[in-house]
Amino acid sequence: MKLVNEGLKAGDLEGVVSNKFSVDQYKSKMGEDKNILVLGFIVDGSAPAKDLERFAEVGYKSVLDADATPGTLEDGKHRVFVEFARTPEVVGQIIAFLEDLKKLTNIDEFTYTYHKGENPTVVSADTMREAIPTTPDAYEQRVNEMKVSEARHFFDKYDMMECRIAENIMTVKKTGAGHDLKFELHKFGPTNEIMKEAKAFKIDMDSIAECTHLTKYFGPYDITKTNENQFIFTKGDQSALVSKSGW
Repeated sequence: MKLVNEGLKAGDLEGVVSNKFSVDQYKSKMGEDKNILVLGFIVDGSAPAKDLERFAEVGYKSVLDADATPGTLEDGKHRVFVEFARTPEVVGQIIAFLEDLKKLTNIDEFTYTYHKGENPTVVSADTMREAIPTTPDAYEQRVNEMKVSEARHFFDKYDMMECRIAENIMTVKKTGAGHDLKFELHKFGPTNEIMKEAKAFKIDMDSIAECTHLTKYFGPYDITKTNENQFIFTKGDQSALVSKSGW
């Protein structure tokens, strides 16, 4: 592709685009995440962020949408989100886009993180095919695997329970307990975000008794019940929003 067609020349974005980007960390604007993946780039300055947005959106048929954040982030930088359809061809499309972006930025090698990961991986067709789900079914399987991992770590940090998740139903059995507990897992994440889901809390005797029972079963969590008959399990800055299922 000829960079001059987009009003940009080789090296025009040198020093303003980070060589590290994320994949599937942010939600798509265009549709369901199982159908669309999002690359998130960090850019210094609003003007170069808009340049990268236009370059991605105008220059590539494989790019469904590109969008630069309208305001600065806490660190004074901007993010640019580039969306691709989740298809078996997407890794090749991303690699082709990055090869042209290298010319604009004079970056020799890009790295990426997947979802909430913190350790970057060097971009290559092999590493990306291994890390990125390229079909809706593969994405949903990966999301379920990550939910299982997060839930196990949150509810069973010391391997004292058996924890399974199938179709968003979490089954928990504590070692030595005579019965399973089943919950529908609605949301898991930062406590301040989970608390936004709760309009009010139940403080009647039956609700308090339920929360006390769950605290004895699970251990030192702050457990509350909402007016929607959902429970919020909180430990520090992480919480889970669940409801009873089958007990």
